[in-house]
Amino acid sequence: MITSKKAVCTLLLGLFFLIPGFMRISEANTRDLSSMTLEEKVGQIMLVFFEGGAMSENLQKFISEIKVGGVILYSSRNNIESAEQVANLNESIQRRALASSSRPLFIAIDQEGGLIARIREGVTPFPGNMALGAAGDPSLAGRVASVMGEELASLGINMNFAPVVDVNNNPLNPIIGVRSFGSDPQEVARLGAAMISSFLEKGVFPSAKHFPGHGDTEVDSHSGLPIINVSKDRLNSVEFPPFKAAVNAGVPMVMTAHVLVPALDEKNPATLSPAILGMLRTELNFKGLIITDSMGMAALKKERTMEEAAIEAMNAGADILLFGADKGHEETEHFNMYNALLKACVEGEIPISRLDDAVRKVLEAKEALGLLQDEWEPHFAPRIAPDGAATAREAALRSITVARNRSETLQTVRDGKKRPLLWPGERIAAGKVFCEFLFDVDLIEVPERPESHDISGILQRVEGVDRILVAEYDSKRNPDWLNLVRQIGEERTLLISLRTPYALLSLPSVSGAIVSYSDNTPSLQALADVLRGNAPAEGRLPVELPGFEIRTGGCRVTSGF
Repeated sequence: MITSKKAVCTLLLGLFFLIPGFMRISEANTRDLSSMTLEEKVGQIMLVFFEGGAMSENLQKFISEIKVGGVILYSSRNNIESAEQVANLNESIQRRALASSSRPLFIAIDQEGGLIARIREGVTPFPGNMALGAAGDPSLAGRVASVMGEELASLGINMNFAPVVDVNNNPLNPIIGVRSFGSDPQEVARLGAAMISSFLEKGVFPSAKHFPGHGDTEVDSHSGLPIINVSKDRLNSVEFPPFKAAVNAGVPMVMTAHVLVPALDEKNPATLSPAILGMLRTELNFKGLIITDSMGMAALKKERTMEEAAIEAMNAGADILLFGADKGHEETEHFNMYNALLKACVEGEIPISRLDDAVRKVLEAKEALGLLQDEWEPHFAPRIAPDGAATAREAALRSITVARNRSETLQTVRDGKKRPLLWPGERIAAGKVFCEFLFDVDLIEVPERPESHDISGILQRVEGVDRILVAEYDSKRNPDWLNLVRQIGEERTLLISLRTPYALLSLPSVSGAIVSYSDNTPSLQALADVLRGNAPAEGRLPVELPGFEIRTGGCRVTSGF
């Protein structure tokens, strides 16, 4: 649970960041800033990852010696075992900070819903942003964020790197996809703003990401440097509106993108660009925290070390440097990074005025969260929101989208015949859950990259069957799976898309196509309900599919059948 005074304080979060020029930091914290040592200030601009699900020796040092500003939790680093364990871990982190005369920490996570959800047990599962884009209801998006915020706060998590407000207008985007609400900037803006407001009401800092936009890219910034080669006018009309709406909604934090945008800065990725981060401050009038995407991602590695990139990011205007659990990086690197940043401040490579400006914003944010009250005590206990299951059920049901239904293809699964359902073996667990809801299918496990002998065996198994159900995961980037569907015959395929609908651009002749945007349990149940005729398909495609015909017999089918 959260102390009552903190609960009252969090109601003021929006005010702290919504009013331009508002003097947010208290006189006491102004004195606090002036009394901080240089070493303490440097620690406060670092947000770091760590190993394990308990208070390790290194984590203790991060808190008591470096006095880091915050930590980020990852399932991949075994920080997350259960909701109760996470709550106990976070309580021990904050108690360690208080015991060592350090300031309480930001405890952050990537809990977007759907594909990116670090905690999957002991919290309500949601289908993700593109599903909400298909439902198209800001009030529903707000209720989803309210549940997520309430549950995260009960675990002691006060910072969530969500929502993604990138406009996914590139079908080849390898990293955003279903994490986006869709390809319409205004819809992304409406839904993102609704979620931001709800997170704030629950006392959890949301983060609009990834500025200036990561939707029109064909490279994953974890593995290389993406380039968005469009004009500033295009940026103003497509990429920027969701961020402007986020600022107007009082978002307290914006995360940068490691992308090169030549129209704004021909040389520097956005994270390292004074021009781009300056634009966020001046043109978008953002007054809150600018946090980098993880500094260990490959997009920043080509011409500089991570230490050099971190110094550049600070000088460009970032307030918090995020050091996430990127491939090839170890937690002990944080000590070297801290020393490099401290040296840069001592030698004037990072001006003290720039450091002070960043730390001041960190203190403002911690004060807004109630972390700097003298009487604040960390007491966390997991709590699943009472309306969570119903909200997740509604979000999933309202997202299911029928994109194609030629010759009443979807109705044929209701004729009592047992039909084959092909499912990628790497995700067969979801297929088995789906079959608990949809009974009249014969589940066939197929390699995710089927070879010719796999395809031959499947063709023999489905010979003579008039309708085959095919589960699909981003097969636009999986030529082997596309080859499988084409050899089966698009005209007898009912495609069940469990990610984005972009595969339809590569399979334009499928007889039927239904999209769920997620394969978590609420989405699978909703999908089965629609296929069995127990619920209408209310979703609308939230992304453009140029050239794909979604009408049948002159009637749009995405409102049901």
